[in-house]
Amino acid sequence: MAGPTWISGAERLGDGSIGGAMDSPNLPPRCVQHTVEAPAGRGWFLSMASYLISAGVEPQILYDPDSDSLGQFGPLNQSGRALRNAGSVRTNRTGKVCVQWEVCGRAAKPWTAGFDPSAKPNFLRAVAAMRAWGIPDVWPAGVPQAYPGDHDDRDMDTWLHRGGWFGHSQVPGNDHGDPGRIDTSKVPPAGTAAPGGGGSDGGVTREQDSINGLLYGYGAHGDHVTAVGRALVAAGFGAHYTSGPGPDWTDADSLNYRDYQRSLGYSGSDADGLPGEASLIRLLGALPSRETSRPSVSLSNVVAAARVDVPAPTGHLTHKADVLLVERALVAEGLLSASYADGSYGTRTVTAYAAWQRRLGYSGSDADGYPGQTSLSKLGDRQGFKVTS
Repeated sequence: MAGPTWISGAERLGDGSIGGAMDSPNLPPRCVQHTVEAPAGRGWFLSMASYLISAGVEPQILYDPDSDSLGQFGPLNQSGRALRNAGSVRTNRTGKVCVQWEVCGRAAKPWTAGFDPSAKPNFLRAVAAMRAWGIPDVWPAGVPQAYPGDHDDRDMDTWLHRGGWFGHSQVPGNDHGDPGRIDTSKVPPAGTAAPGGGGSDGGVTREQDSINGLLYGYGAHGDHVTAVGRALVAAGFGAHYTSGPGPDWTDADSLNYRDYQRSLGYSGSDADGLPGEASLIRLLGALPSRETSRPSVSLSNVVAAARVDVPAPTGHLTHKADVLLVERALVAEGLLSASYADGSYGTRTVTAYAAWQRRLGYSGSDADGYPGQTSLSKLGDRQGFKVTS
């Protein structure tokens, strides 16, 4: 699911070049709310645009809630520069997209007070662009804390594996308290769409829910999402797909699931396109779990590929498939460039895996870049694969 790289109607700020490719495009899409810590107003919007450029800390978006001014420094599918790294995790480059908003206002006085989203067409255009990229209308770390906050919501697992809206204060590795306790019923606003469309329709929700350890609903990602889509098509409920079911849950999945729910006799909010346990069991026959849905990686195959002196228990192609899963996991952790995820376990992968081992607390010969059962299992737990011998 890809959205626009440039938002229609947004002012171009700077030269349009602020970042680069995302490190972990297989992880869920997200956006981050900042405040510039200056007053709102058109004059401050222009002043802060110049400051962000001169300081080299541009986000993708600058927004002023008073004048509804919307500016864009760079394309939405490339990284911004407004976040600090969390160790080896480059937070600016986490996810399919990581769209950062700087909003004119102060964290100590949330800018959403008195703000009416329905009267701000540029704001709605920006929200529609987030939705077009598959960013769900949820705050995975909860409502941002009131400034200054105690910052107990900077969880790395949540940051890496949950899509949605985050405050700067909720991003691991960062120490800022913005945007403060903004009203998350307005950011993003429910039941609204930008002029010309872009919001959800058909009476479906953009909420998510966790069932048996797996996320379902708008913005969810994984093989379990594909399995639901295929089961809907097989049951005769695929009319809203324009292409085959895929691993990203979109409005089409919700609309098809809503039709399926109605066929079971559900109505109203019980037929909103978000699966519940009972309907999911009837569709699939059983509830998938994170464990049963995870692919397997053979430790012996990975070790054989990494250490050429170890006899290969199976063929090279099997090694490549296993190694590729490990390399993609290292990419998702921000430790390996995606260009080196080729299934070969070369020197770049050795270096990246050594960094993973050090992150776990290993040192010396225990952080040599070659997998062991414990370190590989921990990587699999974080990145969705299980380890066999």
